[in-house]
Amino acid sequence: MRFFWSSLGGYDGSESDDAARAVTPGRRVLVAAGRFNRRTRVLLVMGVLGAAWLAWDVLTDSGPEHRGDHFDQIDAYVADEAGDSRIPGVSIAIVEDGVVVHARGFGSDGHGDPISADTPFWIGSNTKSVTALAVMQLAEAGLVDLDSPVRQYLPRFSVADDHAGARITVRHLLNQTSGISRSDGLRAVVDADPDESIDDVVAGMADLELNRPVGERFEYANLNSVVLGAVVEAVTGQRWQDYVQANIFDPLAMTNTYTERAAADAAGLTATHRYVFGFPIENDGEHLPGLAPTGYVYASANDLARYLAMYTNGGTLDGSRVLSDEGITGMLTAATNERSFTLQSQEFTARYGAGWFIGPFGVATDARWHQGSLPFFTTWMVLLPDTDQAVVVMINAGNQFEIGGANAAWSRIPLGVVNLLRDSDPPTGTSTARFFIAFDTLAAAVVTVQLWSLARLMTRPATHSIAMTVALLSRELVAAPLVLLGYPTITGGLRWRAAFAFVPDLSLTVAVVAGLALLTGLLRAARLARHRRSPVDEIDLCTEPGPNRAASTTTDAADPARLPVPMRQHR
Repeated sequence: MRFFWSSLGGYDGSESDDAARAVTPGRRVLVAAGRFNRRTRVLLVMGVLGAAWLAWDVLTDSGPEHRGDHFDQIDAYVADEAGDSRIPGVSIAIVEDGVVVHARGFGSDGHGDPISADTPFWIGSNTKSVTALAVMQLAEAGLVDLDSPVRQYLPRFSVADDHAGARITVRHLLNQTSGISRSDGLRAVVDADPDESIDDVVAGMADLELNRPVGERFEYANLNSVVLGAVVEAVTGQRWQDYVQANIFDPLAMTNTYTERAAADAAGLTATHRYVFGFPIENDGEHLPGLAPTGYVYASANDLARYLAMYTNGGTLDGSRVLSDEGITGMLTAATNERSFTLQSQEFTARYGAGWFIGPFGVATDARWHQGSLPFFTTWMVLLPDTDQAVVVMINAGNQFEIGGANAAWSRIPLGVVNLLRDSDPPTGTSTARFFIAFDTLAAAVVTVQLWSLARLMTRPATHSIAMTVALLSRELVAAPLVLLGYPTITGGLRWRAAFAFVPDLSLTVAVVAGLALLTGLLRAARLARHRRSPVDEIDLCTEPGPNRAASTTTDAADPARLPVPMRQHR
């Protein structure tokens, strides 16, 4: 274990006392060579392990054979991706020419039943398009002017900058250009009170600082849709939940879609799962009525497919019209600047309309899409206007670990479905399960090394040079606290509580390693301070090079046990 520690810059110099006293140039060369050899061995071992893991990953992950028609290929691909990443359950649906032509479930719902295309899932932020659709309905009815200030409908609406708040229009909220930040939108989810109403959440925005000037550019934020939901309630005099049920879900015959958690549970809502060190752990989320317009609706794949079929039909389905063709076109037209971002380890470049991203999706160069996710579920909706097709993918597990492609399967599945519909090869890559083999091994090694360093410091005296001691203390008493303070900011400007909710495995590893390093540094500093206060006569002067070495000669001469072996034999 010592060579592991030395290779990572934590070598504590604690060889035997005789070795510590030997400070000849030859000894320095040997020590340096020993350290080099230890580092070399560690690098070789890590290289061999890494190469073996990559080889195993490539050789054993050949993917499904693409046989049969499009739907057979899609089913094989989805089943393979879900199995390789330990995804408990998936439901998909495909629309062509306004009709649901394929729908299927994979895996288990967590309650002992197989997933089907009628199993309700969380749809998360896909709800934003529902809220946008409701606002567009009210605009066509002449009840809402998209370019009027929000205060025309919500007189008490305000943010910290009152002048800026007065300039925010309904259209700014629809297009996510209000200036409200993404981190504030995430914080609203993390800190939400299940007893709050939509009005309560909007009232709590009074001290909110905008992230940029109103209308300047796009920034995705959950709170935009919450304010839109409040506008719907103020104009109609109905709860948002009741309005969308009566004016969207019922006309589209979405019979397995729910705005209340109890009703969804009664209909067989799938269990949800959070990934921790590569394993899906059942984890139930909380229903938050105050955030309903931005992400708290539950629906089946078949129902979402009907919802998408309405878009491909220009606002109608089975004779029921919910919005004009012009209104649908307006929702699906880009209204913002283009922006590149990473989502589920996949790079996307898109603009935003009203509740929809607009940009390439897989091999489809002109798509409309949205995703809803929290740490315990993920749902995708994709519209392909040029071929009158649409795709729904629902996953009853979440994975927010964006490093190294750890959650790439969550985006690969919908991208693969779209590609296969276009007769193109689906994306491939390392599965979540295999990624975490490497991550878990590395995390265990780093924690073990830090524990080993702390244990050695507690049980053996350190003989570091001054330079090495300063370097170690800098890492332990400066770098470690900075990591503990700065890590939540790196993960999205949230607090540790949220970091543990979104990436529990990485957050736990960082917290443990940084905490152990800080503890080690405090112990090292305490021992150093105690050593500096010790009386001179308590110090073994024989270990100190320089003039004091001569002063010890009489002591050595008086005590035969302290003389070199040849001198003892001569006497």
